[in-house]
Amino acid sequence: MNVIDSDNRISRAHSLVDDLFDGNQTRNYQLAIRLGTDGISAAVWDDVFNKILAVEQFSFQKVFNVNVLLNLSTAAIRQSQVLGSSYKKVSLSLVNQKSTLVPNALFDSGEKEALLKFNHVLESGEITAIDNLSNLDAKNIYAYSEVVGKSFQELYPGLKINHFSSPLIESALLRYKNKEAVSVVVHVQNSFEQILVVKSGKLTFYNCFVFHTAEDFIYYLLFVFEQLQLNPESTDVELMGELDKKSPAWQLAYNYVRNVRFADQPDSFEYSFKLASLPKHRYCSLYAQFLLS
Repeated sequence: MNVIDSDNRISRAHSLVDDLFDGNQTRNYQLAIRLGTDGISAAVWDDVFNKILAVEQFSFQKVFNVNVLLNLSTAAIRQSQVLGSSYKKVSLSLVNQKSTLVPNALFDSGEKEALLKFNHVLESGEITAIDNLSNLDAKNIYAYSEVVGKSFQELYPGLKINHFSSPLIESALLRYKNKEAVSVVVHVQNSFEQILVVKSGKLTFYNCFVFHTAEDFIYYLLFVFEQLQLNPESTDVELMGELDKKSPAWQLAYNYVRNVRFADQPDSFEYSFKLASLPKHRYCSLYAQFLLS
């Protein structure tokens, strides 16, 4: 891992760019960005040739406030091979736990903040936004820092902002729309564990848990199995995101759930050979942003 600043707060985890990526032609590409206190990642899609051309990730340390987050983001963009360019379309997924799903039948736009406050405490400087989940017939209400939003909108005019759970939910519903049996999807992002349960093409469960140990991770997964009366001997579980076969969380999941495996990357795209070194499950939710663009 290549450290790129003097106080060791930011490091480059991946920077994989196809030889066909042309910095003078980026207005013909789409850019997906995911931002959280743990770092910033990005993918570039050439939608004419339907090919993912690049993936980059920068990891952050000691992000205690919005100012630090923006400073590190600026440093990452300055060092990046792809983030400093202009694109045809740009989407930004913001990573936090402050989101609530509301069915369209119960949604009132005038009450969006009140609905979010049922489950979450809003901080000063946060604003409330809405993602429309067409495959779920629901809204995803979420909060994010207004300063962060405005800063990225200045960098990328026409930017589309969404909560990082939205492309994950929508892509899972597309992925399993023709499958009758129950499927469990577990996505890991930093200390967030998102668990989705899809049956007969419908989302029957979604929640985001904060975990700190492998024991926490498996506890929440087995808790969902217990609450929904799912059989760990027969229910399929797919893992996505920031874990691998060396992760203690994987080891515990493998011990407790018979049919657990790592997810494959979306088959909607072609992928640069430069990305062959990446685990296919690592950036599934990042690629899913392009499915919603």
